[in-house]
Amino acid sequence: MLFAAVLVAPAFVVPSAPHRTQHVALPASPQVSRADPGDVQMVGLFGKIAAVPALYALMSINEYATHRWYQHEEFNRDHVFQRFCQRVAFWFRKRPLFRPDGKRNVIKIRGGGHVEHHAETYDDMSLKKDPKWRQTKFAASLDEDEFRGTAFTWPVTGLMTIQMLPTTLPVFALLGFGLLETFAVLLPGMLVHALVWNMLHPPMHGLPEVPMSVGAPSWPMTKLRNSAYFKYIYENHQGHHVLGGRCNYNVCCPLTDHLLGTYVPSHVWSAKMRAVPGPDATERWGVPVEPSGVPQAPIIAEGEATELDLTPTALLREDA
Repeated sequence: MLFAAVLVAPAFVVPSAPHRTQHVALPASPQVSRADPGDVQMVGLFGKIAAVPALYALMSINEYATHRWYQHEEFNRDHVFQRFCQRVAFWFRKRPLFRPDGKRNVIKIRGGGHVEHHAETYDDMSLKKDPKWRQTKFAASLDEDEFRGTAFTWPVTGLMTIQMLPTTLPVFALLGFGLLETFAVLLPGMLVHALVWNMLHPPMHGLPEVPMSVGAPSWPMTKLRNSAYFKYIYENHQGHHVLGGRCNYNVCCPLTDHLLGTYVPSHVWSAKMRAVPGPDATERWGVPVEPSGVPQAPIIAEGEATELDLTPTALLREDA
């Protein structure tokens, strides 16, 4: 779909009307050189070939940055972002726009319920639904959404598209694309991303398929669940949960994790999977949809389960 959009994009450019000029013989000038028409054709061909990998790379970077530094609230940690804000706040001593948290943070953000989603997820990817967990404020904060923060709704898809513009527009301009041509590639690409996300993420946590009324529907991509790609992104995201959201930040567009050294393969994280309760211990929101061959969390035998500590430790962050 994305490749077809690249091929169709030039159709959005209106050709100029033919213009006849009277040819007048001029003296030959050695300084004047005419561009080879083939050069212009090659630039257009290069742009078409480079558009798909360029958009994929930009989507991977955006997915990674949003997931790691916004959804996991790492902007709240004592790193370069907070130190920059501290210096700005130093110059504006009254700091009307800043609300320090009593430690060293200047700005506090919330990750849209993503950290709470981690606290609700077992290592087998099913979601807690037992009475003890349901009484916590963290569980209640997810109740407003039928998909408990796992789906790409239409507003979220629109927000991610806007996030892509500051990088996509200049990169595609360098590739020779006009504004309409760029959107003719970007918008289908964002739709494909949302379709894949909704095919993967809610069902892998035992939640329903996403209908079109909520977001990009799950059903057009369900055939991918029998593919090696689905198995890879499922395991990749499962490892992200097992290791507490400290690795494998890419979900649908694997790339940036490998470039930044945050990718952890399944044979490493699967050894750290924690036992999940047996069927007599707790309720779940549903049975995860998973491909065959993915790592399985050990199960406490029926009748041998003890009361589990359901304290959402994932929420106890080291806010510097």
